[in-house]
Amino acid sequence: MIPSLITRVITAHPDFTHDEVAEVCQDYMDSMTSEKIKDETKIKRLMKYIEKEFELGESKIEKTSNKIYNLESVPEYLFSGESRIVSALVSITGLVKNIEQTELFADAEMQINRRDKVALIGKNGAGKTTLLKMIIGREGEYKGTIEKATGLKVGYLSQDLFWQDMSNTLRAEMLMVFPDITERIVRLTEIEWDDNQWEETDAIKTYLRDHDGYRRYDLQTEILRYFGFTDAMLDQHVLSLSGGEQTKVQIAKFLITEVDLLILDEPTNHLDIEGIIFLERFCKIWKKAILSISHDVRFIDNTSDRIVEISGKKLNNYQGKYADYLVEKQARYDRQLRAHTLQKKEIEEQEAWINRFRYTPSKSNSVQSRIKQVDKIERIDKPEGESTVRNITIKAGKRLPEKIMTITDLAVGYNTPIITTHGELIVRKDEKIGIIGRNGAGKTTLLKTILGELRALSGTVTTNPNLIIGSYSQVLADLDGSASIITELTRNSGNEGEIRAMLGGLLITGDKVDQTIATLSGGERAKVALTKMLLTHPHVIIMDEPTNHLDLHSKEVIKNMLEHFDGTSLIVSHDRDLLEHISNRVWLIQEGVLMTFDDPERGFVEVF
Repeated sequence: MIPSLITRVITAHPDFTHDEVAEVCQDYMDSMTSEKIKDETKIKRLMKYIEKEFELGESKIEKTSNKIYNLESVPEYLFSGESRIVSALVSITGLVKNIEQTELFADAEMQINRRDKVALIGKNGAGKTTLLKMIIGREGEYKGTIEKATGLKVGYLSQDLFWQDMSNTLRAEMLMVFPDITERIVRLTEIEWDDNQWEETDAIKTYLRDHDGYRRYDLQTEILRYFGFTDAMLDQHVLSLSGGEQTKVQIAKFLITEVDLLILDEPTNHLDIEGIIFLERFCKIWKKAILSISHDVRFIDNTSDRIVEISGKKLNNYQGKYADYLVEKQARYDRQLRAHTLQKKEIEEQEAWINRFRYTPSKSNSVQSRIKQVDKIERIDKPEGESTVRNITIKAGKRLPEKIMTITDLAVGYNTPIITTHGELIVRKDEKIGIIGRNGAGKTTLLKTILGELRALSGTVTTNPNLIIGSYSQVLADLDGSASIITELTRNSGNEGEIRAMLGGLLITGDKVDQTIATLSGGERAKVALTKMLLTHPHVIIMDEPTNHLDLHSKEVIKNMLEHFDGTSLIVSHDRDLLEHISNRVWLIQEGVLMTFDDPERGFVEVF
């Protein structure tokens, strides 16, 4: 208790040192030695005295937490230190990795240096998470070398967050970051005022001084104040926190344990826009190395200075932002394809000459010589390339009047309102509306109310009687896993030509259409569901997080399809790149109120 009190004083009054404040505390405790009162009462009196003397109060704490999103209140020293390691943190050479019958890596190489901020990308199933696990030592069987610098400290933020004890309160969880220090502090509070325990007391105090124990003990919980947590939140169970709050706790741990390399495995998957922007700001001021897997283009651009793509079983390095990567990747593809084509032509010409003169005695030596030359040629593989996304305009149903939906004084929720609208909110034909807000703000509840799946608590949603609405979530849930793609899609539409054209726009072609839905990846299932929904030619499509868990290429395909839908869309998403490309209007749900913006970026800014 006393160490935490000292830290509060130092935080509010940086001119005071730890020893100076400790001396004031000790003097006050000594002044009560003649009184026959319990130690617990003495400490309570001390707290009141110090809070009054140094003008401490909740207002200062709350003021600190209000600065969280700019990270202005976090002490500079937590970010100012660079890695102690001068050499490369991780060096991968000649990596070969197989999972069952699938070869993920073949002679792959990569290096991470102490200031690198690397985005690791690739199709789902390419081996991104497997690579991270190999780096941290959780995936043991591979060939080649993964050399890590001596003393390297790695912080791994996985998709399944790690807790010391899932039943812990947040305070108890944080006090296990430095267990040796916490145990000694707890013991010290038990014996510090017992004259018979002076030897153990002195030993503990010496240890704490030598290991910066007082500061590190207090920092375990104080760090959370800088991340926007109040005292009351420290007594919540860790699993009661939102996804964004849990991520902040893990980041806070990495910050105070001074890791050299921060590894983030799809950190934005369960975060709302507010949480994503917080994490981006953290990564920008973090001065050590970061290796992150992400399918969020904006997050990649805001947190990385180079991209490593898993493609062709290699780790291919690209400097710069995502747009730079796309340009360079295309240039490399073109160069390799050109070289492959020229070499193939040369080999074919040589083989034609060999076949022509193979049985001509006078050419025997020349034939053998050319055979050896051809055998020695190191083949240039045809480059792996993803098919170019094709533009295809998706027609909505027959034209309707300008106003297709009117929302009037709506209150939505289950028992009590969590969102309210005031007056009339009109949805017009051809509008592309992105819906954003914090997790738990009620975005999905709003969609269910608009769809009629949930009764409004008050107010009305009025639609044109001829309006056709396509619900992506419902279509996705209703897909028949035992059916082939083409069978599933022709059930409600007999126009196979139209179906194949739409599938072609989503890069599902050839024999792929005969594959059963149960065997498809998440991205492929999403494409089939989108196609099935659009085949009904809806006037309005309603989608809830349509790009979650999709790789970058699948996102690009779906984004392209939505851009070329000529009807109205209402889409809940935290993917800013998607919303900026397809939205011309944003609904922001904040503190229970729905606000509208004509500029998507303005809506993102208003989150803060």
